[in-house]
Amino acid sequence: MIAAGKAKEEIADMAIKVRRVSFSYDGKVEVLKDVSFRVGRGKFAAIMGPNGSGKSTLVKILIGLLKPTSGRVEVMGMDPSKDPMSVQRMVGYMPQRDSISKNLPVKVSEVVLLGRMSRKGPFSVKTPSDIREAKRALEYVGVPELFSRPFSALSGGQQQKVLLARALAVDPQILILDEPFSAMDVPSKDSIVDILNDLKEERGMTIVTVVHDVNPILHHLDLLMLLNHRLIAFGPPIEVLTSGNLLETYGAPVRTVTCESGYCHPILGDTHA
Repeated sequence: MIAAGKAKEEIADMAIKVRRVSFSYDGKVEVLKDVSFRVGRGKFAAIMGPNGSGKSTLVKILIGLLKPTSGRVEVMGMDPSKDPMSVQRMVGYMPQRDSISKNLPVKVSEVVLLGRMSRKGPFSVKTPSDIREAKRALEYVGVPELFSRPFSALSGGQQQKVLLARALAVDPQILILDEPFSAMDVPSKDSIVDILNDLKEERGMTIVTVVHDVNPILHHLDLLMLLNHRLIAFGPPIEVLTSGNLLETYGAPVRTVTCESGYCHPILGDTHA
């Protein structure tokens, strides 16, 4: 009975549960094939794989933007395909920067506020509280001075930080990011890594991020997924990052460097599924 009770407690403590999920855009070619995994509350997880391997599709399923062809998903105990609005109120989502026009003719304040307003409904009016939270989110990511700047005038790294602030402005329980380090120089990457680690350690936030290069966050991760349409490996990074798993994921040998902590750091170029 104790073992059964502990198992139920562990299941209840899961922020994300994905069971045998498959997805196809056209009913013929499967983008995801029988993917299953769990992410506990307060854990930091990354999804890694070649371009076109289904990573972005998977995160869109997690937040209810896409419905799986088969299988079941639970986010904080709810099915995002049946109640996407309730799930999205608890999730801060940072899309790929390329999915948003770099020349968007709006101010940074409007970009950040859009995250809050989209959770409140189509006829909602922004309040002083919304503006305070938008400013607080920009301050948290270290760019409060950008509040009134045009979004299109920012550097790639600054735009990424604004999109992260937009995701945080909803005060989420779960943060889901799609390639948050793209178009960033090393200092900007380090800054984002520090922010994400602080969110996990100080706020207990559950974080799931898609990455091309896992190395900036490798030592902070609890869980790493290798994905190429199907799940190749999932678990602690030090166990997942083996030459065999990387070969199976990328279809070719991947050069690695092992650090003093025993982590295997993959050295990747531009890879496609």
